[in-house]
Amino acid sequence: MKFYLYLLLIILSCSSPKDPTKKFDINSVETISIKEKIIDFNTIEITTAPILTLIGDYFFVTDLATSTGKGIQIYNKNTLNYITKTCELGEGPGEIIRIGEIAKSHNNKEFWMPDFAKLQLFKFEIDSLIADNEYKPSFSIPITNDFFLTRFNVISDSLAVGSGVEVLSSGTFRVALGKWDLKRNKTEKFGYEHPELDGKRTNAFFTYSQHQSLMALSYINYDILSIFNQDGALQFNIIGKHEMSEENKNLHFFGPINITENYIIVSYSGKPAFKRDKNKRPKSIEPSKLLFFNLNGKLEKVVETEYGIISFVVDEDNKRIICSFSDRENQIGYFNYD
Repeated sequence: MKFYLYLLLIILSCSSPKDPTKKFDINSVETISIKEKIIDFNTIEITTAPILTLIGDYFFVTDLATSTGKGIQIYNKNTLNYITKTCELGEGPGEIIRIGEIAKSHNNKEFWMPDFAKLQLFKFEIDSLIADNEYKPSFSIPITNDFFLTRFNVISDSLAVGSGVEVLSSGTFRVALGKWDLKRNKTEKFGYEHPELDGKRTNAFFTYSQHQSLMALSYINYDILSIFNQDGALQFNIIGKHEMSEENKNLHFFGPINITENYIIVSYSGKPAFKRDKNKRPKSIEPSKLLFFNLNGKLEKVVETEYGIISFVVDEDNKRIICSFSDRENQIGYFNYD
């Protein structure tokens, strides 16, 4: 009888779920400064708020602050040579009034661009826009204004997943994981959310890895990073020392995030989100560190750029990370990693 009880205990212990919470402390690992190793990347036009994207062999620079001309510059990912510009800004057919962030597609042959002024999601065919300098998208989907995705990936011909905005009241909102049925044009919340964040004002960055079948939300105003499978089920939470404390709302925690073959890489600050400039006006402070977690949520290393990171991409083929910065003379630069 004792043998069977012992066997039952072993079975129950093996079948119990793993702890979904991973704690981290940036002081527990080595911090590597790479400030002097950053190599300048010169765009053909000056940008103000560059958001970076890699799709196949192409490197995209989207300037969220521009309002004239074309909003996206395209370069060869491997040589970093300039190819063309696209995304005509304006009010005409196929033009974008208010440019957003590129939404990558599962097939690497296209990308999607939301226009939150026209409330339309436009599809850009990459081969066509490279061949035709006058290219404008001809296909779009209406964006509903109750719950809509702002940072997302199109993971099939009919489905997009990402971070959605839920309006709480006039001028206030929160972010939640969402999915968008592109065929029925229906957007809804889905998947896990940490119970301590339920109903609270939140903001977060989103990423999706087709190769790993993982996605993530990295919260700006709470010290938590949530990793999900592509169905929205929690894999684990990565939580810093400040956790979900309401006393630290003046701090900036996580920033943009990428999932690679071996790492979950995310920018991080843990310091005040704003400072006063010489005119006493508040100025946002972007995270300067990149945290490298393994795919099980363990912090492996910290890379310190010493500049505020607006956006970054990981070029795994060429083993380099390309960043756009808020406070560096040359706004875009890259460095090698292993």
